Amino acid sequence: MSTIDYPRFERLATRCAEIAAEPGMKPSVVRVYEEVLKSEGVGFLAAQHAVTAAETSFSKEDSEASQALAALDAPYREARSVVLAYAPETKLPDTLKSLKTDTDQLNAIEALLDVLDDHAGQAWADEQAQSGFGTKAAATVKELNEAIAANKALSAAREARARSYGPAYEKYLRFKRVVRDALGATSKQYKRIHLREAAAAPVAAPVVPPVAGTGTGAPTGKGGTVTSR
Repeated sequence: MSTIDYPRFERLATRCAEIAAEPGMKPSVVRVYEEVLKSEGVGFLAAQHAVTAAETSFSKEDSEASQALAALDAPYREARSVVLAYAPETKLPDTLKSLKTDTDQLNAIEALLDVLDDHAGQAWADEQAQSGFGTKAAATVKELNEAIAANKALSAAREARARSYGPAYEKYLRFKRVVRDALGATSKQYKRIHLREAAAAPVAAPVVPPVAGTGTGAPTGKGGTVTSR
């Protein structure tokens, strides 16, 4: 199954608008663009821009979450060892780095916080709650939740783009046919929107595999969806 080349179709949709806006353009070309392609074409472009913005946001939040997790791993291991020294029956993951998903990482952090809270008032538990782990845990949870939210927003943006692509592509084909017959197959306008390898027809977008770190879905260059927790 091929992947839709969204950036290339973005260029085609933009060029179609430029052709229709050319001074002296034939009325048939302008009318077909305005009445047939414009609504879906502009909608697709807006959806594509929303994906780009969501990818930027996700990249930032995912990086911050990964950095926070890396900084918390050593304090987590120290606090875990102290807990096991006083409450050896406690079951906790060995390290945060050993966990593959954001859900598991959040659960591990919160579980260790819960254990310390259960033993509040005991010197060893209070010491860990007020030390590196306790002070960094809340900030790490915040960064993880922000990365998860950005991941979900990116997934939603990609789904919206995928929905807008099919109708826009079908209307683009209609407009391209009019440009060819009105201006000629050798016209510069037709050549700008008729690539040797036509934009991919609507297909199901692939699922993006998780990235290391937060376990959230990583954005890719050409499309697809992002997996969430």
